Amino acid sequence: MATKTGLTWEQFLAAGKPEQRWEYIDGEVRFMSPTGGEHGMTIHQISLALGALDTQEWVCFGADVAFTMAGGDWLCPDAAVVRRTHFGGTVSRGPVPFPPDVAFEVRSPGDKASDVERKRYVYYLNKVAQVWVDPEAETVEVVSPNRPVRYFGPGETVVIEELPGFKMNLFPLWPA
Repeated sequence: MATKTGLTWEQFLAAGKPEQRWEYIDGEVRFMSPTGGEHGMTIHQISLALGALDTQEWVCFGADVAFTMAGGDWLCPDAAVVRRTHFGGTVSRGPVPFPPDVAFEVRSPGDKASDVERKRYVYYLNKVAQVWVDPEAETVEVVSPNRPVRYFGPGETVVIEELPGFKMNLFPLWPA
């Protein structure tokens, strides 16, 4: 594991490359693999499902928003949800200064298993409910801090207890 060094938000932004996504984990800027049509369609289906949430209670975010983890890492999930009460009135212009309540991650064929496992562990340490969508395996895995892991497949509807009202029908992604 790399030695963690501090990075300012401006340094983090300057470390990136145009047209590429990156995160800051374990003191290293890590670039994410490019995505394709299936990845984008999956994120769109997640966004549609998030649209049913009560906006008085929840704030929803799309990809490329950096969330600050307790150890100083910045993760950028494909979609995320935060209770509105965490903001105290306004949403910051820079990175969100705390972890999301729920993070949605869509696996890409180029994702390294070690990078995925590290992100899972960082989310776990920060008590973030995780939703991992794997288009290749046609599965959705919901990892909650206080519940057993749940799996969903083609033709099923994903329900996340931490997000009352959230339901994502998997049929548009993977017809049964």
